[in-house]
Amino acid sequence: MQAGKLGLVTEGWIEDVAGAAYRSAKEDYVDGGMEEFVRMLSVDDSSQATLSTIGDVDVYEGAAIWDEKREPEQWFDAGATINKKQVETRVRAGTRWAAVPAENGHDGFAMTATSAGTFAFDQLASHQTVCQIEPAYLDLRSWLEDKRDRLDVWEIGRDQPAGQTTMSWSGREAMTDSQIDEAIDRHAVLTLDVDYDDEYRRVSLAQSGWVEVFEPDMETAEFLEFVSEEVLPYAFVAESDDEAVDNIVHERLDVGDVELTDEDQQTFDNLDTVHMADGGGDGE
Repeated sequence: MQAGKLGLVTEGWIEDVAGAAYRSAKEDYVDGGMEEFVRMLSVDDSSQATLSTIGDVDVYEGAAIWDEKREPEQWFDAGATINKKQVETRVRAGTRWAAVPAENGHDGFAMTATSAGTFAFDQLASHQTVCQIEPAYLDLRSWLEDKRDRLDVWEIGRDQPAGQTTMSWSGREAMTDSQIDEAIDRHAVLTLDVDYDDEYRRVSLAQSGWVEVFEPDMETAEFLEFVSEEVLPYAFVAESDDEAVDNIVHERLDVGDVELTDEDQQTFDNLDTVHMADGGGDGE
């Protein structure tokens, strides 16, 4: 995994990721018959990986599937005309997920490879003693201001409360300082596409909590290391996209001078290695 939706621990901590493996099912009527609706979260057996800045933490990976009822449109010919109808049907979807348990003062965090798969956050949290994991938003306005000297910025999408449009810039050349200044002036930065100057890394970020490293190729543990170091300090929760924009624009105006407390940062400052955990079991 090297892209996904971030989940932030808002209550308690992640203690036992392997114990979150489960399978449940219920029956419901679909198109006149009974169908079994499954939710399943599995923890994979993983090989060990050692990294330089995160240590003594088991990084877990797995997969999640879920069934839901939908009513897709179906078009058909009816003699001399064309009609459409909606037929209730069962649809199964799946996603990869990853999580880091609490260790050395941080509460852990989780990610899913699709935004639709964030139900895995609830399931993961429900198997802990005390834990709540919520989809996170990112304060990219502060992120960009803090890191701009290390970046070539290729595209910015921005917005503000009650705004009707989103403006963005992109082109053959990196954006200038004046363009970046204009983009972050009392706006929320919704999307970013950047290259790091001091290392080979191309990254795309979204205020909605989406993080993607396009280059280089990364193992899951390396990706989580990047998220924990570079992204997690700027994560927060909100009830909606509009609330997130309003929070950034009206509550976080000291861009570039933001003092993140220990509680805000949730970093891994004292850690040395990461081990890919042996999750065990088949999730049943």
